[in-house]
Amino acid sequence: MKGTWRVSVPLGDGLYLMGRGGRCAPLYVHTFRVFAMGIGKRYEDLRTVPERLRWRRYRLGLTQKEVAQRVGIPQTLYEEMERGDCREYPAYAVDKLAVLYQVPVEDLLDEYSRFLYDGPVDQMWRARERLGLSRKAFAELAGVGEKSVRDWEMGRKKVSKKSWERLKKFLIV
Repeated sequence: MKGTWRVSVPLGDGLYLMGRGGRCAPLYVHTFRVFAMGIGKRYEDLRTVPERLRWRRYRLGLTQKEVAQRVGIPQTLYEEMERGDCREYPAYAVDKLAVLYQVPVEDLLDEYSRFLYDGPVDQMWRARERLGLSRKAFAELAGVGEKSVRDWEMGRKKVSKKSWERLKKFLIV
């Protein structure tokens, strides 16, 4: 009496009758709704970058390792991005993730990373000029030395998140 079992009669509510060679057996199909880590939500309702990254990865059925390999970044970096432990989301990684996940780059950047992605050199210079401040006065607003402002405007030094926090209200046009 060999052969494959076949579902022959749906009885309702996940219960079926299977048959093989004149024999019958019940089959109950369980279903589970997943709510873990934002999966039960709509993408549009997700507010943080880590939630969006996890949601898109789960929807594609990929592991963190597979995403990192496809994007060409270290797995540890991707794990940090998903946990929210990343200080900034690197532009090269975000560009590739946006393509893989088929979402706008802006969806994968927090405010600080967006500032860095959009070109901090021009933003710093324009803000200082718009406010009519010298480098020294602008440095005082940021709580840094004048040399730091010069280095920011010349692209030789990255604006720290702490300095950006102090200046962000002046950077928004």
